[in-house]
Amino acid sequence: MLNAWALWQILRGPAAPRAGTLPREVVWLRRLLYADVLGDLLLWELLDDLSGVAEHVVRWAVWTATMFLLVRALSGVSARFRVVTLGLGLTGVLGAALRPFAEVPPAAALPLVMATVGCKVMIIAGQRRDSRFSAVTVAVGWTALLLPTAFALLQGGWLTSDGLSPVVQALGGLLVVWAARTAHELAAPSLDGAAAGTGRAPRLLAAAAFVLVLPMAVVGAERDARLTYTAADEGCRDRLRPATGLGPGERRRSFLCLARNETFAAGTMFPERLADQRVLAYGAQLCALPGDRERRTLHERAGGMGDVIELTAALEYLCPGVVARQTADAYRAQAERDLQEARWKAEANARCADPWPKVRARRQGTAAYMLFEGGGYAVYDDRDDSGGDPGDIYGGDGEAADIFDAVEDGFIDAAGSGAAVVTSEENAPMCMTVKAFDRAPPLRLAGWDRVVEVGIVSRSGRLVVPAYPEGGDSGAAGPLPDLAVAGPGRYRLRVHARTVPWDEDDPDAPLEEHLLVVYPGRSTDKVVHRPRE
Repeated sequence: MLNAWALWQILRGPAAPRAGTLPREVVWLRRLLYADVLGDLLLWELLDDLSGVAEHVVRWAVWTATMFLLVRALSGVSARFRVVTLGLGLTGVLGAALRPFAEVPPAAALPLVMATVGCKVMIIAGQRRDSRFSAVTVAVGWTALLLPTAFALLQGGWLTSDGLSPVVQALGGLLVVWAARTAHELAAPSLDGAAAGTGRAPRLLAAAAFVLVLPMAVVGAERDARLTYTAADEGCRDRLRPATGLGPGERRRSFLCLARNETFAAGTMFPERLADQRVLAYGAQLCALPGDRERRTLHERAGGMGDVIELTAALEYLCPGVVARQTADAYRAQAERDLQEARWKAEANARCADPWPKVRARRQGTAAYMLFEGGGYAVYDDRDDSGGDPGDIYGGDGEAADIFDAVEDGFIDAAGSGAAVVTSEENAPMCMTVKAFDRAPPLRLAGWDRVVEVGIVSRSGRLVVPAYPEGGDSGAAGPLPDLAVAGPGRYRLRVHARTVPWDEDDPDAPLEEHLLVVYPGRSTDKVVHRPRE
């Protein structure tokens, strides 16, 4: 019934025939009022489906123009009344204009809302003095404005019941009826003389400028402005395009889209408390840094989350050329390091030769072996983890070879599928030759300082000497073969060791040499063929 009455009030047309030609301002005011009625009934909802920001801007733009013309059109009110009404209205408009671009504190939000309510109160009060508007129109205005406002204030305080909410919301919808009746009755001639506002436009404009400028002067410039590109846009990732060809503004939006969304670490790349301008500033600083390590440090200092790959992908939009050049420089630097290491390995391997060239084994190899601090190395089954980490010769539990037991022995310790061997040198290369036979080869003692033989087992069918790892500090600088020529089973490991005199013509030449001989054998006894002299 209420809706039917409201529609009848909206559609019934002007209350009285138009007398003469209406002032141009009144004509435009009636058009704006009807536009606002149509917007409340249908257009605002359709526009909101397309863009919430656009709906907000258009709605408040229509209200601002309507308010200004309606204050001017009122007759029977003083100039001071118009200035105060317009001041309240523009203050509320200012608050609405800031809402999409900054978070208004609750302490400031309520006064801004009440300013708009106060403006409407004064307009309805002014209509009571204007002979064109009926008592019904004024009563509908008071009902639609004051009852919902009072109910909202009570709900924010001690009133908790929601039973009256549907009734109050329905009464709030009568503002559309008030706007329609106001537009209808503006067609009637004014009995109060000249159209209100004539000759006072400069004064009203000055008042509007004063009301708009004064709050800006009090608030001051924002240090942490939010640009609201993507802060709440969860679907922006689906609209991202490659950085190539995008303008500066679109690239900033794309960067903020990634910076504001969750990373694989289940958090946003930058803290949500940071304003967009601050995030962009951090992005500019990250672009200026020389490498990933420096960027990671600054990113963590800013409270950010996410790995280097995600951060680099975001910076591709903010500074695509810089990141691409830095990535290319990093690849070139790594290639140069790899080339230098390959040359170093080749030079070290060239200084080593087979000390037993007349005897050919089934598998054999010679390479420089880079020793770490403290020296020593391992021979082990790299696929057998029954005694712990394969090849780990530190802190064994008795099931694996232990370098400290080898030191106590003075040369070697064998246990399970591994053996640990002590060296005389450390932090330097030595020469290593390995030879794997199908059966026991002749015993060679001449020229060697120590020769010791132990038993070792291969459970997986492999026995290896570790290779020099990338970025590591110990291992063979060249390829050495798998020594378990008979597959899984027991083997004998014969280790030959000797020191080499220092060559003044080649100060970098190795000072130690080892020969490893491996062949199948079931014995687990340790045999010292030549002890240290």
